[in-house]
Amino acid sequence: MLNRDLKVKLWLIWLTACAAFALLIRHGMRFDFRSAGHAAGTVMMLAPFAVVFHHRNIRPFSNMLIGFLCMVVFNVFLTVLTYAGTPLNAPLADVWLMQADESIGIHLPTIVAWCESHPWLHSTLVRVYYTVLPSTILAIIVLGFDNDVRHLREFVMHYILGGLITTVIYFFVPAEAPFGAYGYPARPDQLRFLEHLHALRAGEFRIVSLNNLEGLITFPSFHTTWAALVAYAFRHNRWLFVPMLLLNGGVIASTVMTGWHYGVDVIGGLLVALLAVFLTRLPGDWLHDDMHRTLAPVGERPI
Repeated sequence: MLNRDLKVKLWLIWLTACAAFALLIRHGMRFDFRSAGHAAGTVMMLAPFAVVFHHRNIRPFSNMLIGFLCMVVFNVFLTVLTYAGTPLNAPLADVWLMQADESIGIHLPTIVAWCESHPWLHSTLVRVYYTVLPSTILAIIVLGFDNDVRHLREFVMHYILGGLITTVIYFFVPAEAPFGAYGYPARPDQLRFLEHLHALRAGEFRIVSLNNLEGLITFPSFHTTWAALVAYAFRHNRWLFVPMLLLNGGVIASTVMTGWHYGVDVIGGLLVALLAVFLTRLPGDWLHDDMHRTLAPVGERPI
């Protein structure tokens, strides 16, 4: 059960947790452990089933649960890391991001105004923006029943690496996002983003709670990275790949058209997705040593 792939993921999760709490301590912040009750309860409830399914050789359910639990635990620590690292207070990069957009012919206020002038389109894109989470759960289920468990393992690794890369870049390139920089009307959730960002940078946000969170990363767009990786996860499924490609293409479009991200954020997010896939491929089959032992002829298996 504790194969190389899982060991690497646990090491990355541990590294994320250590970095998160080190930054919390450095910036005089603390984590509301009570807010992690639901996440901890989910892990404690599902982990025994993953072990039982593994030992009873019910591998699809074991693989699904292991992948899901890795993503849940990683996401908790990554969120804490994002908040804990924001008070590093690198200069806001909105001017540079606006200039980059202008250089490729993108003007966010015009795009957002046009989208809002078509209420049906705007409301659809707002809903599409939030479909990436259920799409992720669907990917875990579909890949869990795949004959090749490497597809599920790679998807989870893509997500972990994509999250870490975007977060590290964010620490050096924070931004207010287009609605803050351009000053066009922001929705309530966008206003909360600005409140959290500025409170963190001013040293006024002392308690990090999982019950009071906003996505803080503008560049590169993690939502874009996430959606691209979800679509890529279905590449081996002839029936779902095109629908998921279209849906997650809509997610990526919504990040700009609803005013959450600059156009260059999307480009950055796509590049991060490519980098995550590339880094996952580097070790080759070394990560999947357990599969070679399982598939080897009886006389060649280690005793």
